[in-house]
Formats: sequence, structure tokens, C-alpha cells
Amino acid sequence: MEREIPAVFYDGVTSKPQEATVRVSDLNSLEVVLPDGARFQWPLEHKGMEWERSSSMLRLSFGDHPRRVLLIRDELFIKSFVLRMRYTGRQGGYDRILSFARSGPVIFFLGVVALLVCAYLWILPWAAERLVLVVPSTLDERIGEAAYQQMAFALNEDRDKTIALQAFGDAMDLGPSFEPRYHVVEDAQVNAFALPGGHIVVFTGILEKMSSAEELAALLAHEATHVEKRHSTRMMARSMAGYLFLSLLIGDVNAVVTLVAENANALRNLDYGRGLESEADGVGQEMLFANDLDPMAMVRLLELLEREAIDVPEVLAFLSSHPLTEDRITAARERAGSLGVPQRPNDRLGVLFEQLHPTTDQPTDEMPSSDN
Repeated sequence: MEREIPAVFYDGVTSKPQEATVRVSDLNSLEVVLPDGARFQWPLEHKGMEWERSSSMLRLSFGDHPRRVLLIRDELFIKSFVLRMRYTGRQGGYDRILSFARSGPVIFFLGVVALLVCAYLWILPWAAERLVLVVPSTLDERIGEAAYQQMAFALNEDRDKTIALQAFGDAMDLGPSFEPRYHVVEDAQVNAFALPGGHIVVFTGILEKMSSAEELAALLAHEATHVEKRHSTRMMARSMAGYLFLSLLIGDVNAVVTLVAENANALRNLDYGRGLESEADGVGQEMLFANDLDPMAMVRLLELLEREAIDVPEVLAFLSSHPLTEDRITAARERAGSLGVPQRPNDRLGVLFEQLHPTTDQPTDEMPSSDN
């Protein structure tokens, strides 16, 4: 005896479901009967007919505009329908996955593992970095403050030079959306780093290698760009993607700040990619030009670092977190040429630079002559 199968029908015009009855009229179609007595044939062999099933429901769709949908939950009918479609070579997505898993469980398992690894290594870091960009910059300030307070006790800060560097930085406009806080640390490392939110630390080792105020201005402009463009926070999000992604997604900012404070040194030594370094060079040169300083100063700074990389590689910590390439120097030189030289040279920084980098040439007392 022919069975009548209950179903739910959507006509594609409205979102209102209709109770329907389905009968198998022949091998090539189903007959759908609606409550008002209307009936129509549902072709099974038509190329426009698509189907998917879960463990408890079969979904059939047919037509272009409107596209009709039929939902069936009868377990026996679903099994019979799936067998018939399998024989005709028209499997649904769910069944294709099951078939693949059954025919090659090892390959299927390795495929799932590969997908998870790709998500962890690339998709999740990318998503975490993009999520940072929609979070208010006040998060950077909290992260940077927590990190600096955690590492401050281990830094031998020179108070007088810090005051001079703050005055030097304040004489330029380097923080469009943040307030830079500069620090000079007594250390032989040729190094400088910026924390999220505005703390910029310069070691005396790199100050002593500089010969002009413009080179120091270039260094500060470079580091300020890292802060302005949120490079540190974005790179940190990539390296700690899983934890940060979930914390930011649920709004648990305190957990993020705590984690960063516990890993403050990791943030200090965060490795910037070449793309971010090139951006910091370029925007930094634009900052120099806007402050009436020669953009070629960035080229001279990079050349200085290149020379020091050959002479004293063991203390050149700057390059370990700021990879230097010949392409960066070439690009900086070309960019300086396109920006040109400011018409009004900025002479305000020279005196402040001398407070940070006093000349080592001291006058010597002449020996009295022994004319008798």
C-alpha cells in the first residue's frame, strides 16, 4: 500500500511553512499534496533538484524563482531516498563526507588535522589581528602601561636624559592619536622599542652611535609609527592568537592585560614583519617632513644600523626585532627623494640632542712652558 509521508513545504514566496503530504508517484518524482488540495509533481532526476540530509531530516529544494523547499523527517523514507540517490550517483554533502570518511578514514583524519593546523597557524592569527583593529585604542594603553610597569624595575633609567628625550620628542608632532612617553635606559645595547599605547624606550647604546639630531628624530618617528599603527598589539595578537581571540571576543580585557604583564619581555622583543617595518619607515619619513626635518635622516639611521650590524652584531638587539634589509634602505632613499627637503630647516632639536649626546672632545689644559 502506498505510504503518505508528512512534510513541511515552503513555497519560496513567503516564509510561512505549510503542512504537506508526500507520495511516491513513480520512480522519477514525488507527488506533493497541500492542505488546500493543490498538488504538483516534484522531479527527482531534474538537475535543478538538490538535497541534503542530517541524521534526522531530509531537505529537498527545486526551482529557480521561487525556489521551493520540502522538509521530511520520516526516518524510513529518508533511508529509502538516500539509497535511491546513491544508486543514481547523486549524493548530498553530508553523505559525501560520510562516504569519504568510511572509504579512507586515515586520509579523512589527516585532512581534518591539516584543516585544524591551517586554522591555528593562519586563519586564527589573521582573525585575531583583525579583531584588534575594531577594539578601542584604550586597550593598547592598558596593555602598554601594564607591560612597562612590569619591566621598569629591571631597566636602569637615566632620569635626566629621559627628561631631555621627552623634551626632544615633544618638540615634534609624532603622536596624532596618543601621548608619547619617552625613556632613556642606560644599556650598551644598540636598541630601542615601543610598547602599545605610547611608551618608547631608547637605550644609550644606540644614542651613542648617532651623530645628529635628525637620526634620533628618525628613530622616534619610526617607533611612534609602530604605536600609531598598533603594530605591537597586532603582532602580539598573532603570536597569542587563541587566547587573545577568545578574550577579546567575550570582552575579557582584564585577562588580556594580565597575560601581557606576565609576558612583558616577550612584548618588548616582539618581532615585526618586513611589511610593518617598511610601513614604519615610510610613515616615519612623512612625519620627519611634516616636522621640517630631512626625510633622508631615516636613510642615514638605517645605514648606521647596517654598519653596526657588521661591526658589533652581538649587541645589535635592534635588528633582532626590527629586521633590516637592503630593500628597506633603497625604498627609504627613493621615498626621501620624492618627499624632498623641507624649505624651513628645523633647528630646534640640536640643543636638546646635545643633552642626550654630549660631545666627547674635551679641551685639554696646555702644559706650561719651561722657558727660563
